[in-house]
Amino acid sequence: MSHPIAPRRRAIAALLSCLTLASAPAFAQQPWKPTKPIRFIVGFSAGGSADALARLLAIPMAERLGVPVVVENIAGAGANIAMANLAHSAPDGYSIGMSSPGPHAINPAIMGSKLPFKVPQDFTPITLLVTQPNVLIVNKDVPANTPAEFAAWMKASKVEVPFGSAGIGTSNHLTGELIGLRLGVKTTHIAYKGASQVIADLMGGHIPMTVDAITTSAPLVREGKVKAIAVTTAQRSPLLPSVPTLSETILPGFDLASWQGLFAPHELPAPILATLYDAATFALNDPRVKAQLAEYGSVPGGMPPSQFSSFLLGELKKWGDIVKAAKVTVD
Repeated sequence: MSHPIAPRRRAIAALLSCLTLASAPAFAQQPWKPTKPIRFIVGFSAGGSADALARLLAIPMAERLGVPVVVENIAGAGANIAMANLAHSAPDGYSIGMSSPGPHAINPAIMGSKLPFKVPQDFTPITLLVTQPNVLIVNKDVPANTPAEFAAWMKASKVEVPFGSAGIGTSNHLTGELIGLRLGVKTTHIAYKGASQVIADLMGGHIPMTVDAITTSAPLVREGKVKAIAVTTAQRSPLLPSVPTLSETILPGFDLASWQGLFAPHELPAPILATLYDAATFALNDPRVKAQLAEYGSVPGGMPPSQFSSFLLGELKKWGDIVKAAKVTVD
């Protein structure tokens, strides 16, 4: 005969087992709270646009996280050194970095195995921070004021039309290459060591055209120092509302933007990812940040990590296709 207490014991044991199982996921997903400063890696020197954006975001992010977010500038090799540093950091939430199409979409196609990290394998995408249109600008001597006039001028040229950019493999470089390819015109790319040198030579009449960030080109256009032909994104920019897009005029479907995204090392635990994503979106929604981004001509992002991962894969293909079509290589 069975003991009358046995069923009760089995019921209690089963209840405790259920409670243990029910509480396990909740315990595993406890919010992560940092206890020391977080370093925010930027691949360019202090004072540039990338550095300015990182420092703008670091203040509200620190407010949200409760610890300092310290911008660390690791300049060189078009931000490849900085991203290699991030990729080889511990996935503990205390190292994050800001990147752009160069290291995360273009260089993988140009450099292949020579790149000191793998995309997307070596990173945890957190969120898209901002997107920003570039502007096709020409010097005042170019006989074109509209996209149609620009296309006619390009096609009538008896020599390859030169254009400058801040370096091989930058988004501005490849945007210029794609414009030439879409128009069926041969161009010659001239690589400079920095955007300021490109603008100086453009205004000096040494090169006829370039593709430049709207933040720096808009004031020059307003002051009449250069002429804006078109913006490179599908939508016009509030900074230059009268300047048409390439897509609405001579190159239907043309849509290339510069962007900045937030990344962490690969295998970042989910609770840490959730906390960092929350801090980033908190910063992007800060009124101070929104106002400054509007002045930059930047559009705030904030897409969830899964969506940003898909976005990154699309960017890898898009820019990779341009690299192949333009036959871009590095020595």
